[in-house]
Amino acid sequence: MNFPMLPPAPPAMRLVAAAVLSLALAAPACGEDPALRPTYDLAVDGAVTGAAAAGTLTLLALKNTLAPAECRWCTPPGFDGDLARSLAWGNRDLASKGSDVLQVAIGAGALGYAVLDGRRRGDLEAGLANALLITEATSLALLVDESVKYAVGRARPYAWLGGTRTADRDANLSFFSGHTTFAFAVAASTSTLLVEQGAPDAALVSVAAFALAGTTGYLRLAAQQHYLSDVLAGAAVGTAIGWAVPHFFHAPREGGLRLQPAPGGIAFAW
Repeated sequence: MNFPMLPPAPPAMRLVAAAVLSLALAAPACGEDPALRPTYDLAVDGAVTGAAAAGTLTLLALKNTLAPAECRWCTPPGFDGDLARSLAWGNRDLASKGSDVLQVAIGAGALGYAVLDGRRRGDLEAGLANALLITEATSLALLVDESVKYAVGRARPYAWLGGTRTADRDANLSFFSGHTTFAFAVAASTSTLLVEQGAPDAALVSVAAFALAGTTGYLRLAAQQHYLSDVLAGAAVGTAIGWAVPHFFHAPREGGLRLQPAPGGIAFAW
């Protein structure tokens, strides 16, 4: 089976690649800094993660009720329509299933690596905390994605190219790509946590994670499930939330028992 060659990356994707390279070059070498833990509160972050995940699952479960029965954004702009035709694989189902498999692999791989990295650095709690925070950031990104999908009601490429209306409400949930949002949120949150904590192999993991996320987005185009603008929006939202949640709310700190100044003397801190 012959697959079409991947076209030259658009400017936005080249910008993502440049950001990944910069992130990789900034990553500290193994052993330069002591292992750091993310700042987190198990009760608060567990509640936020649970609420975001529950909200996303509820929206998915109510798709046949909440999703628009008729498309609100039915016709794509010229560049989206042209690319939807040119990038489609002959076997669109294969591309769709490939994106499903890759999405699961990215999520499972990131969580598994986070835990193993903590164990390798002698701080399993930090690894488990990183796994929780990756899940938190990704759940928040998906909640935004599902909410926007219902509000926008954009017809998917296969529905537009087919030229017929369908009773399947999922056909009107093109903007923006959930698979791409998920993959980039996982990649960005994993990379941010590992790089800021000075984890070994953080650069390699970052490059691999974003490369797989980009491949996921391409497969959604090849499956005619999304337009390029859907994929770029998903990449932007996933990356922004995946970076912002750990960077602004979970800045790393040194793990373990330590001494710190306190009024009248010193105190133990954990």
